[in-house]
Amino acid sequence: MPIRYSTSGKIIAHRFTLGEIEEASELMQGFCLACGALRDCCEPDARRYECEECGNHLVYGADEILVMDLVRSDP
Repeated sequence: MPIRYSTSGKIIAHRFTLGEIEEASELMQGFCLACGALRDCCEPDARRYECEECGNHLVYGADEILVMDLVRSDP
């Protein structure tokens, strides 16, 4: 997924479905908030891991994404 930027140049965080978050939590995976890429071997409470796809340090574990309220309601 492409990285989206606001008019001020900041990265707009991707949002994920509850199903994606639940599956990622079970499989010890996280998501990059910049590009949306999935990362393996990621603790549920991980913060600021490096993304293997885009290089940003914006990979968060599934539980952290829930706490950050980045879950979208649409499927």
